[in-house]
Amino acid sequence: MTSNSTNRPLALKLTRALLLWLPLLLVVPVKAYGYADPGTGAFLYQAAYAAFLGGTFYLRRILDRLFRRRTRVESDQK
Repeated sequence: MTSNSTNRPLALKLTRALLLWLPLLLVVPVKAYGYADPGTGAFLYQAAYAAFLGGTFYLRRILDRLFRRRTRVESDQK
């Protein structure tokens, strides 16, 4: 037996416990002692949208470079 096989039941138990308790913790009402003005939500949406668009353009640039190199190599062999 390896250490990985002995940790598997523990990891399974922790995953099950997390899946059980996390929704319960999110539903329980708790007093918030902070202030978030209405613009905070819009800022978070804007940041997530910008990260998504930036990641998309970055991934497109990487894929474009990969495929452009392949087409050059194929055309040089002909």
